[in-house]
Amino acid sequence: MVRTLLFSVAIGATTAIAFSCGNGIAPVNDAGGSDTGNGDASTTFVYSPMGCAYTVTPTNFGLSESSGNFVDSNGNSTLALDDTSAPTGDITPSLVRLGVGGAVDSSMPGYADPTTTAAFMWETPTQTNAAKVKIGTSMTSITNVSTGYSWVTPKGLGTTFTYAHAVHVCGLTPGTTYYYQVGGGPTAAEVWSAVQSFTTVPSTGTVTVGIFGDARDTVSTWQLVAERMQTIGVAIELIPGDIVDIGGDTDLWTQWLTAIWVDPMNSSQFLTLGQQMMVPIAGNHEAEAPQFYGNWVIPGGGSYAGTYASFNVGNTHFVLIDDSFAALQTDFTQPPASVQLQWLDADLNRANQNRTNVPFIVSLSHRGLFSTCLHATDGDVLAARGAMAPIFDKYNVDLVFNGHDHEYERSNPLKAGNPPTGAPVVGSGTTYVICAGAGADPYTVGTSPQPYSLKHVQYGNGTPYVGSYSVLTLQGTSLTLNAYGLKASGTDDVIDTLTLTH
Repeated sequence: MVRTLLFSVAIGATTAIAFSCGNGIAPVNDAGGSDTGNGDASTTFVYSPMGCAYTVTPTNFGLSESSGNFVDSNGNSTLALDDTSAPTGDITPSLVRLGVGGAVDSSMPGYADPTTTAAFMWETPTQTNAAKVKIGTSMTSITNVSTGYSWVTPKGLGTTFTYAHAVHVCGLTPGTTYYYQVGGGPTAAEVWSAVQSFTTVPSTGTVTVGIFGDARDTVSTWQLVAERMQTIGVAIELIPGDIVDIGGDTDLWTQWLTAIWVDPMNSSQFLTLGQQMMVPIAGNHEAEAPQFYGNWVIPGGGSYAGTYASFNVGNTHFVLIDDSFAALQTDFTQPPASVQLQWLDADLNRANQNRTNVPFIVSLSHRGLFSTCLHATDGDVLAARGAMAPIFDKYNVDLVFNGHDHEYERSNPLKAGNPPTGAPVVGSGTTYVICAGAGADPYTVGTSPQPYSLKHVQYGNGTPYVGSYSVLTLQGTSLTLNAYGLKASGTDDVIDTLTLTH
């Protein structure tokens, strides 16, 4: 895996054809994108990645265009397709991350597929519409060029705007290592990032998935979790919320991302950022802020894009859903909750019928639906339980991963009770796991003992552990969960293990 940190300026035109537009909004280019107006927030921006069977409508990331995401102080959209205009400042790429693009309807073309598709995102110190990726399967063949789009994420409670860029690349080969650079700019004077590499998710054989939540407070702990993900070599990382303490603060996002951009012990090496695919879903601390949606590429489109997604990895169908609406809305017949829950029901229905090909179903959301810790009886937690657990029961979901309570906890197999907001029925059904120890301050576990709780492990407070994380190993007809107590030094302990078979 190449981790050269020298940035380069390439002389010579790329293989892509780009168009420049004076106002920074390209009407149509080789990416197949369009904007139906002068770039103001009331128009529709569409990016059609080359070779992909889906389009991207990033103005709808967040909740709606009126949420303020990607809109400047005059109400104008900052979204722009790639062009070759000369920049007015430093456009050196940094903080490159890998996400997953695609649609969220598994019955339609373009459904999200991390085995053949990758979404690259990065930042630049100043605003530019340069958005290209060069990619190949060796250091000497980084020649295939794809174009993307750029935007400006408002600074919110922070001190700086985020000048962001994204490119989606489809048609990749599963389980294959690719080398790439991001950047672009004026013809014959492009500015490119360092070369990084990543491996697409395998479509066969054994696949590992890293799961961890609630990073928030302690950077050193979050860096250790990232190091473990790198050492284990997970195919993809999934995060059930509360990545930073205040989702609307761009400074906290910069701190969090920078911590895993370059190895703090070796400045010539990257950590996981830009090396491993990473897909989060919002927690309560993200607070539906534009700054959350502006920092990630998450599958989906439409008015509530980024609040739910799904895709298959190995033998498992993964579902991610932001549970804040189910937790806080009083009327689930109204959007956004109605849109999310209807999608969840339809998605799990299709997944349950596809068990012959993909035998397991795993869901991720933030609130600990069956916790015995600090938030066990909070009204929003019980409301989310009442809305979601019956749907999980209906389609025999195998595992649900949550965060919110800063501990590790695993339930007995259970089903929602009557009413579903109350005590569950223990004995068969879904196993609920809380894995929320990637940096948030520790809670005291077991403050509300319940018969549905099988195991819980605390970190901090005099224990050997500074946090926790989980790794799923997917192979054939088995799924194995290994949870680890994270140590500041030495070998981490396996604090829990579970194997499911179908």
